[in-house]
Formats: sequence, C-alpha cells, structure tokens
Amino acid sequence: MLAPLRSRIVQRAVLEALETVPGLSCYFQNPNSFGGIKKQKDGLAAVPAAVQAVLMAIGNGATHVAFADIRAFFTKIPKPHVTDIISKVTEDPEFVVLFEDAIRLELSNMADLKEKAQAFPIESIGVAQGNSLSPLLGNILLHDFDRRMNEGDCVCVRYIDDFIILAPSAAAANARMRLAIGILHDFGMTLSEEKSSKEPLRVSDKFEWLGIEFNNGFIRPSAKAITRLEQNVQKRFNESAKVMRETKKGEAIPRKYSLIATISRTDSIIRGWGKHYRFCNDDALFDRVDDRMARLVGAFLGEYRAIKARRDAKDAASLLGVEEFARYQRRPLVWPRKGG
Repeated sequence: MLAPLRSRIVQRAVLEALETVPGLSCYFQNPNSFGGIKKQKDGLAAVPAAVQAVLMAIGNGATHVAFADIRAFFTKIPKPHVTDIISKVTEDPEFVVLFEDAIRLELSNMADLKEKAQAFPIESIGVAQGNSLSPLLGNILLHDFDRRMNEGDCVCVRYIDDFIILAPSAAAANARMRLAIGILHDFGMTLSEEKSSKEPLRVSDKFEWLGIEFNNGFIRPSAKAITRLEQNVQKRFNESAKVMRETKKGEAIPRKYSLIATISRTDSIIRGWGKHYRFCNDDALFDRVDDRMARLVGAFLGEYRAIKARRDAKDAASLLGVEEFARYQRRPLVWPRKGG
C-alpha cells in the first residue's frame, strides 16, 4: 500500500493523466456533478457551484425538493466496474495496475473521512480532497444515474454521494426519488435514511443541503456549521488556557499554546470558515457570528490576563509567545586563554 504522502502525489498524477484521455471527457464535464471537479467558466466549483445549480433550478420553476445521502458510498463502489472502463479507454495495462492501487487507498481514506463527518463534514471533503480521484470514480459509476435523473421535468444535482432533486411538484420529486433508489439498488447501494429527506419540501420552506440552509431567499451556513465553528474555536482556546495554567512556574509554555500562536491558529480557522461560506447572502447572520467570535476571543484574553497575573513576571514572554534568548540552547565559543 502506498504511503499517505506518496499516495496523494500518485493520485494527482493519475488524475492529470486521465484528464487527457478523450474517452473520459464526459465524466470530467458532468454539468450535474460537483465536489472536486475543476472550476467552471464562471469560477465556481465544489459547494458554491452545487448551490448555484440548485438556485438555477429554482429560478427555472422548480417548486419542490428532495435530497438524500448514499449510504457507505465509498465502500460500495464496485472497483472492477470502474477499472474496466478505465482499462478500455486507456489500453495501458501497467497504468491500470497503478490506477487500481491508487483508488484502493483513496476509497479507504474517503470512507474513513465520511465516518468522522462530525469533525470533518462531507461537504468539506471536496475542498480538502480537491485533487483526489473520488469525484471521478463517482462520476464514472453514476454517469447513467446522473443522465436518467436529469431527464424530463426534474433536475438532480449531485455532490459526490449527496444529491438533491428539484421538481415541479411533490409527486414528481417522489417519482424521481424512487428512480434513484432503483438505480442505486443495482449497485448494491441504499440511501441513508437519517441523512435524507422524509418527503418533498417546497422550495419556499427551509431546507438544508451540504451544510447550507436555503430559506426562501436566504442562503446561509447551517446552524450545525456555525456550532462546529464555535466549538472548534472554543476548543483551541480551552487547550491553550489549560496548558498555560498547568505549566509550572519558570518553565516555558509550549509555543503552540502561547497567546500569539493560539490567536493565529484560531484566525486561520475563522478565515477558512468564512472563505468556505463566502457565497452565502445573510449579512445579519455573519454579523452575529462575528459578535460570537469576538466574545470568545474576549473571554480567552481575559483568561490569559488572569493566568499571567498569577505567574512569575519572567513567564510573561513565554505566555505571550515571544522568543526569549535566556531559554536558547546556545553553543558559545570559548575565548582563548593568554599564552595558551
């Protein structure tokens, strides 16, 4: 099995090679599939592009939605089926062996990420695994699924193993969901009931998909996404304060838990979250999130000041995260003795 770093390099090389194969162009240029696929002409990709496709369908007259998650998708992908297609279009046995090795670890990694969705929600995987083979494998396997699901009066937008149906009526949405269940059954796949809609919803009602809340004109991060952000930031602050409190007086605070390093890491988390949801349009919600982040930062700074007040003044630089020359492991040169 390939080592993690080597596997990512190989997966990227394999993907770039496959992008040049004419017989695979239809899988790379799927207008109804998103998540790890290259940016479109309008510059959108991944979740923003999928959300835009949903909005376009609503703008074109869709009145009802139904959505679903394919259960254990990455463990159920029939590798021989996908490999046969790659083998026929490439006609390169040695490359196919490399491809098989690459997707074996790739699917295992993606399945593991899916299981840890609380910490790493699947809607982020398209970003984190943007150069991976998983979206291509899904496009190859579900190519006919995407075609059939978008025939007639319905639109089906898919993000790897999550899909949403936009239909002109509840009856049409139900019929299209039954079609999806039948197609997936042929691959031995089922829907995850706990992550799928129970019945069609009106597009004017509030619904969530890919961590995004659609609410009759508003596009905003879901409540769960906001809670995860708050918990992530609070966790970093709690870890830092705990180490600051428990480090013995006179000992250096590990730099990663210092004030400066903790604020810097937290800022990266907040900026990354904001970048991911920058296509959302609820300004008032972002103002509220800003206020919440400011309160968390303020509470952490208050904790820092209280800890600093209880410690020796010599620990101030370490708590702050500023280098101290007195703690350097130096190797001083020796001044020669006279006559020596």
